Amino acid sequence: MSLANSCALLLLFFLTLSLFITCSTAANTIGVTHTTVAVAADNVPLPKKVATFLPSDISPPTEKYWYSRLPNTPLPKALRYLLQPGHYPSIAREFANENVSAIVVVRKYFKTYGKRGYKRGDKKSLNSALPDSTIFYQYDDLHPGKKMKVLFTDSGTKVSFLPRQVAESIPFSSDKIPEILKYFALEVNSKEAQVIREEIGGCEEPKMEGEDKYCATSLESLIDFSVERLGQNVRVLSTEAGKKQEYTVSAEVRMIGDHKAAVCHKMRYPYAVHYCHVIADTEVDEVPLVGADGTKVKAVTVCHLNTSAWSPDHMAFQVLKIKPGPAVCHFLDSDTLVWVPKKDKKMTP
Repeated sequence: MSLANSCALLLLFFLTLSLFITCSTAANTIGVTHTTVAVAADNVPLPKKVATFLPSDISPPTEKYWYSRLPNTPLPKALRYLLQPGHYPSIAREFANENVSAIVVVRKYFKTYGKRGYKRGDKKSLNSALPDSTIFYQYDDLHPGKKMKVLFTDSGTKVSFLPRQVAESIPFSSDKIPEILKYFALEVNSKEAQVIREEIGGCEEPKMEGEDKYCATSLESLIDFSVERLGQNVRVLSTEAGKKQEYTVSAEVRMIGDHKAAVCHKMRYPYAVHYCHVIADTEVDEVPLVGADGTKVKAVTVCHLNTSAWSPDHMAFQVLKIKPGPAVCHFLDSDTLVWVPKKDKKMTP
């Protein structure tokens, strides 16, 4: 073998060896990178708001069902946000907001004290539950020039609707609490678990005299409940949001509906659920307000015209210092929906 051929073979050997070492190093580097990424992913905490987990063949609810049942009723702002893709998550694991609206406090109080009254030792709890802003007022209290401190807020649960098929597959009853907590990966002793127990317990409370109620776990069931009781010729309203401050009634209160109305309160829950109830002898009013900072708010209020069947220990009577019987009115949260029959000529089929 000539010297030239020997040199050529030696050069080829070293080139091959160099290429092998380079490829091995690159492969090891890539492997380390993948391992590092995997470890990092394992250390990432669960998001506070869990992303939508829907089967690929199930679509989120849209405005289509609303207009198929209510073709002449505009979609209220409080519902429009819940149907915008990505505006709110469909599932939340943190919803036990302690800074809840006053109406939530009132509902919680009523479930605790409203039917059985309170004992002497409960007086402190009662006083701490009383709101420091106007919620209840008597029928003739509001007139132009009237001043009051009002807080317009919402339920604190920023979640959207689940598709009906998905919502109906999730348990919703007190005897299924363990399954519900497991479904949403919630600890048994967590604040969220306690809220779930309270909200479902409220749905299962016996109805008041003259009341028809239902907890709607989907957009479709919310619409169906109200349409079946009030028909399709309705208006659906909600209060405009406004910060807590002193407000002045700027004009005459306008009656929107009388005799019967459906009120649907957004509940604190992992997904959108509404506590709906229809009560006879109810009047719905719109109150024009101007805040101390000049903010204008159109507040929707509900007046219960006959409270004679209410417990004497209901919070409204404690606040107003009256006995059952007279009409009692109250402001509503900004994410509460009020359904009232229109006063114009009924639609023909």
